[in-house]
Amino acid sequence: MTVITIIVIVIQVMVSLGLIVSVLLHAGKGGGLSSVLGGASSALGSGSYIVEKNLDRITIVLGSVFAATTIALVYLLKP
Repeated sequence: MTVITIIVIVIQVMVSLGLIVSVLLHAGKGGGLSSVLGGASSALGSGSYIVEKNLDRITIVLGSVFAATTIALVYLLKP
């Protein structure tokens, strides 16, 4: 294995863990992060809605990086 392959694998693992955390923080039927920060009714008045919106953006970026590193590993580990 080359150094670049090891670096991509480390990035893949870190992004995977971040993606798991960000998906678990999302709102489900129970309200997710909004309910933890004070309930769904107060989410519009406080900054919780902005937090949810930023969490969506973070999840999209992490998902894109995960897909890119997966494709890179396919090419790097090809025999």
